[in-house]
Amino acid sequence: MNRSEIANVVSGDMSPEFEARARDVGVVAWDIETNGLDWSINRIATCQLHVPNAGTEIVRIGRQRPDRLADLLASQKVTKVFHHAPFDLRFMRYQWGTRPRAVACTKILAKIVRPGLDAKAYSLKPLADHFLDVELDKSQQVSNWFANTLTDEQLTYAAKDVLYLVPLFERLMVEAQTVGVADIVEATFAYLPTRIETDLRRCGDVFAY
Repeated sequence: MNRSEIANVVSGDMSPEFEARARDVGVVAWDIETNGLDWSINRIATCQLHVPNAGTEIVRIGRQRPDRLADLLASQKVTKVFHHAPFDLRFMRYQWGTRPRAVACTKILAKIVRPGLDAKAYSLKPLADHFLDVELDKSQQVSNWFANTLTDEQLTYAAKDVLYLVPLFERLMVEAQTVGVADIVEATFAYLPTRIETDLRRCGDVFAY
C-alpha cells in the first residue's frame, strides 16, 4: 500500500472533514501512540482514528491542544471505541484537560464476556485472531513515533490497530447479549470516565479493603 491507501496523515489536529464524518456516523475507533507509559510525564505522539466506511486518519500530535480531537472525545453523541481505554484516556484527560464521554473498550468487554483467561488472551492481537480471523503485526509498537517521518510500516501498524476495533466490538457485544451481560458492559463503560478521574488523583483501587 502507498501512503494514501494506508491513511490520511495530518499534523496538529484531526481534519474538519474527518471530524464531520465521525459525527455523521456516530462511532469512531481510536488509539494513541506515546513515547512512554506514564501519562504525567510522557507525550502523545499520534492519534489514529477509523470511521467505518469513511476511512482512517492518523494525527501527529504537537505541543498545542488538538481542539477538534478533544471536543470529539467529550461528545456524548459519538461512541469512541478503544482497546485498553484506561491507558489512552488517562493521557488525553491529563494532557488535554477534557473529560471523555461515550467511550467503549474491547479489552474490558472481552474480560466481562470471557472472564478468567490468561491476561495475554485479552490483548488485541489474539482477540482479532480469534474473533475476526485477522493477524496483526505488532512489531512497530515500540518504534519511534516522534520521528520526523513515519515509515509505511508504522502507518500500516497504526491504521490496522483501529481498522478492526469496531468489528471486534460488535462481535463481542453480540456475545455479551447472548450470555446476558450486556447491562454489566454498559454500566462498566459508563463508569470509565470516573475511573480515569480517580486514576489521575492516584487513588489506586478505591474498592480495595
